[in-house]
Amino acid sequence: MLWKYIMSNNKISIKVGGPAGEGVFTIGLLLSKYFQRAELNVVYTTDYPSLIKGGHNTCSIRAEDEEINAESINHDVLVALDDLTISEDLKYLNEGGVLICNEKSNFESNKFQVFKLPITKLLNGLDKRVSNTIAFGAVIGLMGENGDLFIEAISSHFKKKKQEVIEMNIKAAEVGFQYSREICKKENKGFIGRINKINNPLGKTVFMSGNDAAALGALKAGVKFVGEYPMTPSSSFLSFFAAHELNYNITTKQTEDELAAMNMVIGASVAGVRALTATSGGGFALMNEALGFAGIGETPLVCFECQRAGPSTGVPTYTDQGDLKFVINSSQGEFPLVVLAPGDIEECFYESFEAFNIADKVQTPVVVLLDKHLAASHFTAKKFNTSNLKVDRGKYIPLSEDKLTNYKRYEFTKDGISKRAVPGQEGGIHINSSYEHDETGWTCETAENHILMQQKRFKKLESIPKAKLRPKMFGPEDADLTIVGWGSTKGPVLDAIKYLNKDGFKVNYMHFVYISPMDETGVKLMLESCKNTIILEGNFTAQLRDIIREKTGFYIEKTYLKYDGRPYFFQDIYNKIREILENGGNLK
Repeated sequence: MLWKYIMSNNKISIKVGGPAGEGVFTIGLLLSKYFQRAELNVVYTTDYPSLIKGGHNTCSIRAEDEEINAESINHDVLVALDDLTISEDLKYLNEGGVLICNEKSNFESNKFQVFKLPITKLLNGLDKRVSNTIAFGAVIGLMGENGDLFIEAISSHFKKKKQEVIEMNIKAAEVGFQYSREICKKENKGFIGRINKINNPLGKTVFMSGNDAAALGALKAGVKFVGEYPMTPSSSFLSFFAAHELNYNITTKQTEDELAAMNMVIGASVAGVRALTATSGGGFALMNEALGFAGIGETPLVCFECQRAGPSTGVPTYTDQGDLKFVINSSQGEFPLVVLAPGDIEECFYESFEAFNIADKVQTPVVVLLDKHLAASHFTAKKFNTSNLKVDRGKYIPLSEDKLTNYKRYEFTKDGISKRAVPGQEGGIHINSSYEHDETGWTCETAENHILMQQKRFKKLESIPKAKLRPKMFGPEDADLTIVGWGSTKGPVLDAIKYLNKDGFKVNYMHFVYISPMDETGVKLMLESCKNTIILEGNFTAQLRDIIREKTGFYIEKTYLKYDGRPYFFQDIYNKIREILENGGNLK
């Protein structure tokens, strides 16, 4: 019997599952890099428990020749390295889809097409560790593709390994590939679909995680000090900069705890260099006292807060958007804090770069909110355009300046921003402490001075252009329903409204990147111009809705909240929005 063509050409979704340590994620990354080399658009996500060793791991790969922004909940192919994957994940396999499993599995089905892979036999003297690469080759073979692209993918993935490792994995992939081709030919089954190399209108793409894109943005912005205590899902910032510190003259320090990380970053910034730290909610809680020190000292720095499901340790390897209010209201007292939340890897890169300019210009901490889904998932995107990116240090006085006279670090100015000298600047001596101070930095606790200093600090925020603080709009202007969201909800919402609009429903998306401060008047006018609104957030209490209401008075009545630790799927958003529109804009 012929394989059914379960997918359109150049459109496929694959899920891989198996025990931790069996190379599940290697298969996923190899497939992703293979599809990228075919110039398809790719989304790669992972799912794993918070165990030091063991557990059930899965990954998802979606590849299409059209623009895609999110993973799919349903799949065309399921690669099961154990029977647990079959019992746990078969429900997500499309009817008629292909299950690839070990020949030792007893699973049979009339609903799905079962392809059993004799891994032990195919190893035939190869190292057992390349079993996963055999499975990778088998998947490619079932798609009727030639082997050129998968050899490129393997060579790229293992490029830091010894040549014999690369050659062994290529051989393993060829074994799986040839076996699939022979079975298809022997049983006259054809192929499950074809992946043909296309000419992607995006041109040559990048493929990376949100964390890596944000780290690259920081690198482009000229960061020179990184202090971090590793905490999932932010730890890859530390490994990224540790790997590149010699090439870019960066000092990377794994600190003893998160408070030390924030204090070191403050010290580095006071010394005149751009500095960052990264953490998750629990680590950010420990940083709060020092964050207030940066606020009163008007010290620029950038902190990447990669959210995971709480409270407390919570569900540490899963995603969440529950830290928004906590971050906005962090530390004791009041001081200007800029909070922004990119929604895809392009925004991760560009807004990371911009975060450093804002921190220097406004001389205050900036927190960039990501979440586990965006931080750890990989996406293809158009190569970043850096031609217009200009580093702006604001009123920073370099050491090369002439001797300063009558220098006042916290001088009252029209825009609230004072000139910033660094240690070693001739004539620039000043005090930077955690106490309220006068213009010179000396402690001063008078009521009149405290009023003036608070007004000065908050005045600085007015230097950020209002246009930057407004949400971005996607989709038709005359939409019958506007979806409001922030952060990583962007990808699945954009994919959902693409299909909704194709089906005749007019839906658009209001995407918040800058959440604090907010252009209150502009946001209110934008929301009031919408016919109908619903807000999507990955938390229990609709935190952005509360913030919008607090700042603008506009109340978004409808919500579609998700707080199971998993990301939104575009299919679920599509179904929910369609249900609302078909019921006259009302939820059942």
